[in-house]
Amino acid sequence: MRRTAGYIAIFVVGFGAAFVALRGTGLFTRVNDSQAKQAVLRILNEPLPSTPAADSALIRAAAIIQPAVVNIDTMEERRQAVQDFLGNPLERQLTFQGKGSGVIISPDGYVVTNNHVIDGANIIRVTMVDGRKFDGRLIGADKVADLAVVKIDGPTFPIADFGNSDQLRVGEQVLALGNPLGVGITVTHGIISATDRHDLSVGDGRFLHQAIQTDAPINRGNSGGALANLQGQLIGINSAIASENGGGNIGIGFAIPINAARSILKAVITKGRTLAAVPESPFVGIVFRGLGANGASELGLPSGQGVLLVEVKPLTPAADAGLAAGDVLVEVNGKPIKSDLDVKTAVTGRHVGDEITFGLIRRNGTREQVKVVVGRKPEGLKQR
Repeated sequence: MRRTAGYIAIFVVGFGAAFVALRGTGLFTRVNDSQAKQAVLRILNEPLPSTPAADSALIRAAAIIQPAVVNIDTMEERRQAVQDFLGNPLERQLTFQGKGSGVIISPDGYVVTNNHVIDGANIIRVTMVDGRKFDGRLIGADKVADLAVVKIDGPTFPIADFGNSDQLRVGEQVLALGNPLGVGITVTHGIISATDRHDLSVGDGRFLHQAIQTDAPINRGNSGGALANLQGQLIGINSAIASENGGGNIGIGFAIPINAARSILKAVITKGRTLAAVPESPFVGIVFRGLGANGASELGLPSGQGVLLVEVKPLTPAADAGLAAGDVLVEVNGKPIKSDLDVKTAVTGRHVGDEITFGLIRRNGTREQVKVVVGRKPEGLKQR
């Protein structure tokens, strides 16, 4: 402590000595205040240099997709039952406001967003990057997939071109665009952290069956916005973040892959109604778990291969095809099942009406090939 204090004291004393020496020699002069003002005003009045930012893939991509990304503001009115001070029942009306994002996908004003952004809204207001505002009307929504389509009317709108989310690679640079915290359209930058997240619980009873993970900063209000590649193409709809204690971004954001979203959006637009009661999520009706090393060994399978059917739901595609509890699935579409993720991926990657061929071992030891036609998932069920 003494050594440090001595060092500081020496420094201060040395500075003071130099100051006195300069004054004594006349080298320290006072500048006239008027001259100082004139000098700084000349600097402030100088023309600015013309040095635009160097062009880059990020700048080009943002310029391409940004005009198609919109703010979405909502207003919802709800009636709430209360009691007066005498205990008599009353009803009061509450107003809730929400903010989110959307992406225009057609020149005549179809906008894709998340269902949770517009769910229950009485008023939907869409604001473009250039400040124009439009009243939106709900065309339809899929509550399970957390996707919705809103329509705005006006002149030809800028649109986002679709990319191919199946071709994404971990480490690929991406942009996230949306309306975080209601501040207005914002562009952030990051990479693809993972391409194949499955069955993520994102709160309020919502699950993302397929998701792209990115570290591009995404915050509340980004929901429904765009995840874009360096060609400025739409590759995902930003939908959720992982955070600590309900806070902001910590580098873990999730987007619905655009390839998975397209078939859902087509169904929403075609049917023109809310699909919450008849979700289009693929479903076969099985509950399963890994065999483990011992179980695989008993059946003569390589370690880790195969899954055991713990339950087959009645009146489901799996039950209709003849699958039963106790059966062991060893192949799906001709490929060995090495983990339960292989079965999950096989189901979530299909559409209603598709066929999945399972190779299985029955409880009596016989092997069979069984074809299951993928059905529509009943609302509220979490099983495959």
